[in-house]
Amino acid sequence: MRLIADRGLARGAPENSLGAFAAALSAGFQGIKTEVRLTADGEAVLFGHRLSCNGLPVQALTRAELSQAQGYLVPTLSEAVDAFPEAFWMVTLTAGAAAPAVFSLLQQLGMRREIVITSLRHELALRAAELGTSECGLTVCHRPAALNALLYAAMPHRRLRSLIWDYEAVDAPLLQQANALGFRNYVYGAQSEAEHMLCHSLALRGLITASPECAGLTPPPPLQ
Repeated sequence: MRLIADRGLARGAPENSLGAFAAALSAGFQGIKTEVRLTADGEAVLFGHRLSCNGLPVQALTRAELSQAQGYLVPTLSEAVDAFPEAFWMVTLTAGAAAPAVFSLLQQLGMRREIVITSLRHELALRAAELGTSECGLTVCHRPAALNALLYAAMPHRRLRSLIWDYEAVDAPLLQQANALGFRNYVYGAQSEAEHMLCHSLALRGLITASPECAGLTPPPPLQ
C-alpha cells in the first residue's frame, strides 16, 4: 500500500509548496496528493484553497500576486512534477477552468510520469480519461446506495479505474466489491492511529494522510 502525503508535509514549509513535497518524500512517503487551480494569468498552480490569505479568489490573482499574498512562491504543476520526477502524483482538479492547462501538460508528459488525475467533479475525471494519457480517478465523499451506479460512466474508460474515498464513507465489503470490479481504492481522511491501522487492514492501493506518525513514518526535523 502506498503512503501518499496530503499536500506534502507542512512542518517547516507551507502546504503544497516544493519544500513540503520534499519533506514528505524524505520522510518516506511514496507520493503526493495535491490540488491544481488556474490563476488569472493562466498558470496551473498547486494550491489547496479557493481563496488566498487576503481573501481574494485564486482565479482573480496572477501567480505573482498569489505568491506575494501567501509569502512563498506558489509552484506550478509542471515545476513540481519536474522537481520530483520519481514521485507518485495524485492531482485533484478543483474546477473546470484548470482542466485545459492540466490536460495539455499530461499530453506533453505522456506516460513518463506516474500521475493520477482525480476530481469531485466526475465529468472532469471522465474528460481526462478520454485523453488516455494518464490514470484517472473519482473522488467520492459519500457512500453510494449502489456501487454500480457510481461506476457506470467509468466502465468504458480503461484508464478510469481509481476511487478516492472519504474515510467515513467506506467499509471492507464496499472496497472488496470495488476491487472485484477492477478498481483501485485510495482512502483519505483517517485521523487517529487506530484509523490508520484500520486502513492498513483494508484492500487499499494507497492511503492519503497528513500524519506521518500515524502512518508509521518518522518525519525529518523541520528546517532551521
